[in-house]
Amino acid sequence: MLSDARDALQQILNPVSYDDFFNFYVGKKPLIIKDNNPFRASIGGASPREKLLQGHRRYAPAVTCHSHAPKLPPPAATEVENEQAFYQLITDHFKLDYTVRIPDVTGLSPELTNFTRSLEKIIQSPVSVVVFWSHQGAQAPVHHDEVDVIVIQLEGTKRWFVSDAPPSFPTRWKKAGSLPPQMPHYQTVDVKAGDLIYLPRGTVHTVQSTSESIHLSIGFVPVTVRDTVNAVLDHLTEVSLPLRKDIGPRADCLTSHNALEQVSQQVKEHLQSLLSAAQHDQFIMESLKRQRARLIQDMPKLKPSVPARHPVSVNTFVQRSSLAMAELTETDKILDLSVPGEQILIHPGVKAQLQFMITTSAFRVADIPGEIGDDVRVALTQRLLACGFLEPSPARQ
Repeated sequence: MLSDARDALQQILNPVSYDDFFNFYVGKKPLIIKDNNPFRASIGGASPREKLLQGHRRYAPAVTCHSHAPKLPPPAATEVENEQAFYQLITDHFKLDYTVRIPDVTGLSPELTNFTRSLEKIIQSPVSVVVFWSHQGAQAPVHHDEVDVIVIQLEGTKRWFVSDAPPSFPTRWKKAGSLPPQMPHYQTVDVKAGDLIYLPRGTVHTVQSTSESIHLSIGFVPVTVRDTVNAVLDHLTEVSLPLRKDIGPRADCLTSHNALEQVSQQVKEHLQSLLSAAQHDQFIMESLKRQRARLIQDMPKLKPSVPARHPVSVNTFVQRSSLAMAELTETDKILDLSVPGEQILIHPGVKAQLQFMITTSAFRVADIPGEIGDDVRVALTQRLLACGFLEPSPARQ
């Protein structure tokens, strides 16, 4: 539920309120939280260092790195045999003055996974998590990120230098004539385990490790105006065959000056059709619904759930997974249910039953409404258990 997602974000933000975070900080200015928040301090698990090393099979081949002033090339990311070899790879980076970057660590702890999925529900956009592991004295180059970041210090201490200039909201691609970022005026912030920094994308900063340090960088970009316009264009493309055809008279037309006038005319005509479609609020809402469905399908699959002791029956109690998300789209011929990592096509005759199942936090199979057979109730429940959207309710088994 959305209220659960907001509660998960509030746990991380305390003592700053959820509404203040979005009213005054997101997309506007940095936020620094330095207090003794035990939940935030433990979001990486009891020992993030040990957990990362235990994940050597997954993490070691994917590491990247950065350095303020590299003198030699970094060690190559590679598969390693055990935790000790992974730590040796990390220390080999340290010896050459590199900070190690470990991508895709959303699953470092259940609390972190729940937080990132909750943030995705709230902002309707993907969230990524990266670990930065630095040696004492390591320094990052002056830079800005193309994503908003929530930084949580897990171990050790760091000193951040954050520009006083407003965020620039850079594109994800390099603009023509882009110059290296400058930081003439900045604030200095010392952080320890459990402290949080939020930086809007395009906030220039650099970092220096004042001890060996591990921190999380949780990256996201809220849905932008461009994203929304693209969503409307994508939805129009689904229902308009001309938009799906090649531009110009033939596929090599963009290298032929003779066809450029025709290409320009086509672009103008289709922009006009986009503007016409966007005059209808319902079309925009449908476009955003389809965008949300694609976002959910692109998420990692949930772990399938199977009742521990008994097969599913009408007396089975189930509940929605804490990581569950769903978008139900109805067409003339089928129900299209999007869940994390999967698209499920279902007969339109059970629309009311599906809506009950995806909007009710916990229920008994027999409580699924409508004039359908119990075999259908059981089959629908088994399908949503198999994709991980539902899980057995431990309190009622």
